[in-house]
Amino acid sequence: MQKQKIEYLSFKNAMEILGLRSYITLQAYIKAGLPVIEVAGSKRIKRTDLDKFMTAHYVKNEDN
Repeated sequence: MQKQKIEYLSFKNAMEILGLRSYITLQAYIKAGLPVIEVAGSKRIKRTDLDKFMTAHYVKNEDN
């Protein structure tokens, strides 16, 4: 049986995917433009938005 991918992530799930330990770092990502969905006080991050945000901030190492 295959595990279903969750499309709308809690902040905790998003932090786990990103390997973050600090909520402050996630807040910095949000201030830098990571979209957040808020409904009735519940905040979620869309998985595809998370992937797009990280891809948009990719820095190519010119030394290699």
